[in-house]
Amino acid sequence: MHKTSRTRLVWCSPLILWCLILGGSTIAGETTALPIQRCPATAVIRFAGTSTLHDFGGELPSQPFALVLSNGTWSASADVLSGRMATASEGRDRNMHRMLATNDFPQIHGEVALAPVPAGNNPVTNAVLLLTIRNQTNAVPVSIRDWKESRQDIRFHASWNVSLKQYGLKAPSVAGIVRVGDRVRLEADVVATKPSSTSDKAKISP
Repeated sequence: MHKTSRTRLVWCSPLILWCLILGGSTIAGETTALPIQRCPATAVIRFAGTSTLHDFGGELPSQPFALVLSNGTWSASADVLSGRMATASEGRDRNMHRMLATNDFPQIHGEVALAPVPAGNNPVTNAVLLLTIRNQTNAVPVSIRDWKESRQDIRFHASWNVSLKQYGLKAPSVAGIVRVGDRVRLEADVVATKPSSTSDKAKISP
């Protein structure tokens, strides 16, 4: 009887070991590979402000950037050239560029990390934008709406408000009479092109 038990143990041991190896491989494969999709993107940024004389605004393109999709989230890091911000008034533009110190800080930088991809039944979601103006960075709440995804691209609209005082900026004035309001409204229309082949996709380990 002891001999029979030993014989069964000898035959069963390789089988158990093989099952453990297969099971371990499956678990490892599920936990180490997370798909990432990098989509080349551009955005059109619109800004609008108020003053005691009349409101003003303008628009400019972002620098090319990447929209990164991973595990139900999206991330992006983009810049605009502050010296390209323009309104309908050359004098106001000079004051604005002076306030932003465009010669010393030519870029305004924005970054969103791991924001949830909006679901179909939730058309508006909130994200946090780390916005750098001159040498100061603040976390700014941003609303994401109209997220539309097709086989070719992803499009969405973002909007947020910026306080000049929050960045230590003094709003320009003309002769001490015409004053610019502290809050500026910003909006962005983003278009990201999906990769055309699986070779553009990467995998990372946690």
